[in-house]
Amino acid sequence: MSKLELIFEASDKKIKTLQLNYAKDGLTASVAKAQMDKIAALKMFDKDGVNPYVKPVAARYSETLRNTIFDNRI
Repeated sequence: MSKLELIFEASDKKIKTLQLNYAKDGLTASVAKAQMDKIAALKMFDKDGVNPYVKPVAARYSETLRNTIFDNRI
């Protein structure tokens, strides 16, 4: 399963990741950056005085690979 990870710099200078499980495949860098800029402009995710999505840093797709050793449900 492919997930979209949007990586931001928070207002406290720490790196925060917003992970989306159901996202469109094949986004271009310009589209991803534009959408991240919109998220940052919302300024609605403040928690304890820290905005986790201030500055877009990166966007990437992440794949989950599972190798089952055994599964008694089958």
